[in-house]
Amino acid sequence: MLTIQIKNWQNKVVAVINDIFSLTVDDEINKGGKLKLRFPTEERLQKKPLKKGYRISVAYGRKIWEIIRLFEGYITDVTLKTTTVEIEADNWLSYLQYRIIRGVKNYINTPIKDVVSGIFSELNNNFPLPMVLGLNDCTTTIDKEFDTGTSFYDILKYCWEAEPKLVVRVLNWDTNTLEVSKDAGKVLSGVWEFDVNFTQGTNIVDRTRKDTMDEYYSYIKNDTGEISDTEFIQETNLLFEKYWEEAALSIPSGLPLPSIQVSRDTDWWDFNIGDRKNVRLNTGYEWLELQYLGLIQNRKVTINANGGIKADIKITENYKADTNILDLILQNLRKK
Repeated sequence: MLTIQIKNWQNKVVAVINDIFSLTVDDEINKGGKLKLRFPTEERLQKKPLKKGYRISVAYGRKIWEIIRLFEGYITDVTLKTTTVEIEADNWLSYLQYRIIRGVKNYINTPIKDVVSGIFSELNNNFPLPMVLGLNDCTTTIDKEFDTGTSFYDILKYCWEAEPKLVVRVLNWDTNTLEVSKDAGKVLSGVWEFDVNFTQGTNIVDRTRKDTMDEYYSYIKNDTGEISDTEFIQETNLLFEKYWEEAALSIPSGLPLPSIQVSRDTDWWDFNIGDRKNVRLNTGYEWLELQYLGLIQNRKVTINANGGIKADIKITENYKADTNILDLILQNLRKK
């Protein structure tokens, strides 16, 4: 059962949406998340409008005692049509794009945890943030000057470019909680596995591996330095160069990992993005026997008017943007 509540800035419920045409929640670590909702026009909306900036929450109840919080955030768009209302909303990690520092910040050999805690406290003092700071323990240091007007989101983005293992997420517990850590999330029990010799007994039903040069560079330079993938350069005798004025120096791994599709009976509600799952692949190729702990990067849940659910999950060894070749795609379908 879905529970969709819309609240004003005083946290007072102004509307409860009971009937929907469609709902999609797309959430990703390090990039924030988005809600898209379509529902029938109701008479009460003619008397009390829904406004951008109102808060919206979506909870999914599997059982009376088991409630999964699918989304918490703020409305960005409201479209009224003759018979339909369409709402779009961003989650609280996305909101950090609009909270800026009001003076220059210059960090020299400063641990990421100190950067995050200092910026969080300053912004919270300027105007309360709709979250608390939870796990924040990354000791990787950065050397960087951030100009006046830089958003908290862009500062966090620089941090995870400097430390590729960093995970940034906002958990929707009783209190929204920001986590910034290389060790965020729990390790889920069990293994998602594929065995080419015993396909009926495994919960990964298919896998695809693509080796490509898309978004890969063996030499990166910015205004503070340069870095090279010497092993790749020596192996291929080729140089793929990129200049990023503001980006951190970080060479992406050149290892392509397979895309995998899990069976429809895999439960999508038992984890949050940023949790980790063991993956084991026996592909039939001697050089492609893999076992690793994967990072659940993205979860996209789509619910239709009849209650049918489709969940798409992506898992990577480390966080990578959608266009990066290292994404492992887990497509998990479950119908209710």
